[in-house]
Amino acid sequence: MLQYLGIGISLQRKMNMKKTVENMYANYPADCPKLNTDKLFVNYDNKYFYKGFIDEGYNFIEDFQLLNSTLWRRFVQQFREDADYDAGWRGEYWGKMMRGACFVYSYTKNPQLYSVLTQTVRDMIDSADETGRISSYGVNHEFDAWDTWSRKYVLLGMEYFIEICNDGDFVKEIIQSMIGQVDYIISKIGDGEGKTPITKATRHWRGLNSSSLLEPVVRLYSITKEKRFLDFARYIVDCGGTDVENIFDLAYEGKMYPYQYPVTKAYEMTSCFEGLLEYYRITGNERYKTAIINYANMILESDFTVIGSSGCTHELFDHSTVRQANTTNGNIQQETCVTVTLMKFFYQLNLLTGDSKYVDAFERALYNGYLGAINTQMVIEPMIERDHPDWEVEPLPFDSYSPLTAGTRGNGIGGLKSMSDNHYYGCCACIGAAGIGLVSRINLPLTKDSLVVNLFIRGIVHTKTPNGRNLTLIFDTDYPANGKVKITIDSDVEEEFEMLVRNPEWSASTQIKVNNRDVDVCEGYIPIRHLWQKGDVVEIDFDMRTRVIRPIPYGSQILMNKVVWGANTIVPTYDSEDPLAHKHIALQRGPIMLAQDNRLGYSVDDAIDIKVDDGYVDLEILDTSIAPYKSIIFAKVPLTDGGHIAVTDYASAGKLWTEESKMAVWMYIK
Repeated sequence: MLQYLGIGISLQRKMNMKKTVENMYANYPADCPKLNTDKLFVNYDNKYFYKGFIDEGYNFIEDFQLLNSTLWRRFVQQFREDADYDAGWRGEYWGKMMRGACFVYSYTKNPQLYSVLTQTVRDMIDSADETGRISSYGVNHEFDAWDTWSRKYVLLGMEYFIEICNDGDFVKEIIQSMIGQVDYIISKIGDGEGKTPITKATRHWRGLNSSSLLEPVVRLYSITKEKRFLDFARYIVDCGGTDVENIFDLAYEGKMYPYQYPVTKAYEMTSCFEGLLEYYRITGNERYKTAIINYANMILESDFTVIGSSGCTHELFDHSTVRQANTTNGNIQQETCVTVTLMKFFYQLNLLTGDSKYVDAFERALYNGYLGAINTQMVIEPMIERDHPDWEVEPLPFDSYSPLTAGTRGNGIGGLKSMSDNHYYGCCACIGAAGIGLVSRINLPLTKDSLVVNLFIRGIVHTKTPNGRNLTLIFDTDYPANGKVKITIDSDVEEEFEMLVRNPEWSASTQIKVNNRDVDVCEGYIPIRHLWQKGDVVEIDFDMRTRVIRPIPYGSQILMNKVVWGANTIVPTYDSEDPLAHKHIALQRGPIMLAQDNRLGYSVDDAIDIKVDDGYVDLEILDTSIAPYKSIIFAKVPLTDGGHIAVTDYASAGKLWTEESKMAVWMYIK
């Protein structure tokens, strides 16, 4: 046990905690809507058996990272010592990875993974001191820097583990631990005398990171129905996320984009809105829903790049929609933490609104920025061996930053910290598992009356009809390598219900048939009402023409994104469009962005003249087996001089993290 100094828990408080747990409101998972606020609902009993690179992604992350018991013990150890003596964030590692691990387990159902996760949750509970406090910060400097943020992740890790835990007694033990943790926080944070305001429980980002505690607090209320937790959540919401401006009010008013807010840290800000979304599900206050939707839509408009991430300036909102083709942006951009957090946020927005555009955004992030960040080549980040020769050198499962114009992967480890045993880890490495884990959650949700097909992944899904009957769907497709999808009903169901098939925004002329009969096509979700029987077939043909995307001219602008690190503030900066930006184009084929790579036989730094016809490029698809590296798509792009260049999908390019595999999604043109 930790030997921190602190107040003890009174006998009455212990009795109250025990009573709360015994009478807990058994409503799992905690992110289910409480007031019928959501349009779509996840069927947590679905069983997915994917084939191809998505399944390989699950297995790679599980084998390389999540089954590593030593790694889990190392992360728990941060709570048995004053690990974040330097005001660090080692305390976030465990909860970040636990959340993703629980998502991954929901797909793999691997009993070995369940055993590993169960043991590490027990270890984490055991790390608490006599007050119930779990922190990687000593009492003498707690609630500073990243302490509250890290406690948030401990709570989230436990809350998501509850969703997969099959031991009722252990669930009660976990809940009792969480109650103790939050009660300790409430005793120290708030408006009362001697308490620290939530926005001051940090020295960073004017309180964004500490205010993101909102999400697990609301979820704990959902589990326990204890009013003090809802009261504490209301207090956090009323504080508005920062000590300089109420970001929830700014989003509700919709007059400013997030990159114009006084604080622009993308990941932490989105985490606060995730918490507000959970709070809306409890309260039903439409003002919060409006704020959440406004915030999401403004990100998609002003700060969402072709690879599905945000931030060309470090991890900050910075109007990246228009700045993404600038060659002056630097190497630290498009952070994996931002990508995964946006994926989770868009997943939640799809459930909340039933709007397919959020799945379009999720899919863009998945097939480009996210898959591109997975370190399938097990490369060691170059700066580690150069700058830290005394550390235990090891590859991490994810890269942290992704290039847009010509550049390399492997430009630093986001959230890098060493630990007392001379090993190191990073924030992006921990959050990464959640990205692939969300695929099975967003794939096939339900409405009250419909089955919703969000993603098109080769494999078999065992699900339920809207009336609760067993239903098996076989997806026969090479999507996203091509646009043909065949869905076959392979169970003895005979039931009339509506199937809603997502029609992606990028598909200008989708065709769909049921048993060889044409179905009327519309934007968003295509409704198909049918008496479904064994052997019924849905055939979809998406428009996979390769379209050209050009940078948006903007001239100059004022951005709130210059960080003055020592002064704990962000000041407005004058930003000018790079004159070279307009000499770049990007090529999109379905949900996939195409990319150059030096290994394809030319230099990505050289200007090319791509043959464009009415906004499209006539691509020649090649057999991926002849590509110089493993890829989803391998193709020839025609040039105006009659020649061609080879390209692959963005996610497969640049995997060596060196000049040898220098890459670009924004291609330099003559």
